[in-house]
Amino acid sequence: MPQLLKFSQSKTILIVSIIYLIIFFALSSGLINAILEGSNLPEGITFIPSRSIQTINETLIMTFILFVGMGGAFLLYKSGFAITSKTQYGFLAGGFFTIVMSLLLGLMLINNKI
Repeated sequence: MPQLLKFSQSKTILIVSIIYLIIFFALSSGLINAILEGSNLPEGITFIPSRSIQTINETLIMTFILFVGMGGAFLLYKSGFAITSKTQYGFLAGGFFTIVMSLLLGLMLINNKI
């Protein structure tokens, strides 16, 4: 019985932490600005070349980019627990590549806005 309770508790913690990350990344990506300023825009526009106005699509894209960067950080974390050096180097290369790609995608999005 305690094993079942521990599994249920860890699953609840995982679900709550995922919901927390989704809300945190959405707010970091400018969800409030997109809700307030982006509602008066025409439909079908993905990027608006303005720093003060943001669409929901931009918020979703930035949230996805943040999750990709977090995935890269997780790969770097997993490289510390790898048993073989080949696996460790694979995790390190994949983690750095993923973080650099998310950084470049974010900078390209900001470059389109300026």
